[in-house]
Amino acid sequence: MTRTVVWSDQARNQFVATLTYIAKEDPLTAEMVHKRVEKSLTLLCDSPEMGVSAPTAGVQTYAVPKTGHSFDYRLVRDQIRVQRWYRQRQKPVAAEANA
Repeated sequence: MTRTVVWSDQARNQFVATLTYIAKEDPLTAEMVHKRVEKSLTLLCDSPEMGVSAPTAGVQTYAVPKTGHSFDYRLVRDQIRVQRWYRQRQKPVAAEANA
């Protein structure tokens, strides 16, 4: 089965903001992060169960190796829907509401 990746507007904006921020200091590192995210998404298209369950039902979290960032996604039919992009040090929104 061929899956496609669909980013929410919010997740895409957060991802672009991250790459822009990193690129100001080190363009090569920004390019490396972008490549690692693309590789991770390619792997998830083949094996969407690679993520771990998030607190929200039906949502998975995937930590992008060697970047310090993660994203939340859902598998909906033949799509990997990226819902949220964030720095791993940040508390997820759901956890903040329960704190």
